[in-house]
Amino acid sequence: MEMVRNTSKNIKTPLLSGSLVFLIAAIAEIILGIFKIYADSKELEEHWVNAIPFPPGIFPALSIFIIGLVWLAGYFVCIRGQDAKGYLLVGTVIALGFILLFILILLTDVFNAYALKLEDYEDWTVLASLRWIIFLSPIPIFFAIKYRGFTFPGRRREHIKAK
Repeated sequence: MEMVRNTSKNIKTPLLSGSLVFLIAAIAEIILGIFKIYADSKELEEHWVNAIPFPPGIFPALSIFIIGLVWLAGYFVCIRGQDAKGYLLVGTVIALGFILLFILILLTDVFNAYALKLEDYEDWTVLASLRWIIFLSPIPIFFAIKYRGFTFPGRRREHIKAK
């Protein structure tokens, strides 16, 4: 199987769709985070934002927003006919890093609540530590697997078959 040389045609659609999903999720989380801060400051218990199962946050949404912007910039580079391998690589690595970070935070909270039984975690549930980027994790994982020849240019299949 020969490696495809023209990356512009191959990654243009995935970059656009991935960036739009991440940007829409980030904007939604930022808006819901602002409403949540407002509802908490006014102590509105019957507010619809309090019904969201996992907490929206402004700063975790900024990480999602940055990833979406990197992939969107890569899409515009593809439109101009230039190589967008770097944008795909940087966006994927940042996304996988943040996904690992938020999964580790979730696992730490689970350990604190159930194994150590800390007082601060008596009313804690798993939904309290879930973040939207965990649900978006299939997109960068797909990019890392499907385009590993573009993103992670280590040993390629051609070198393995030659031996």
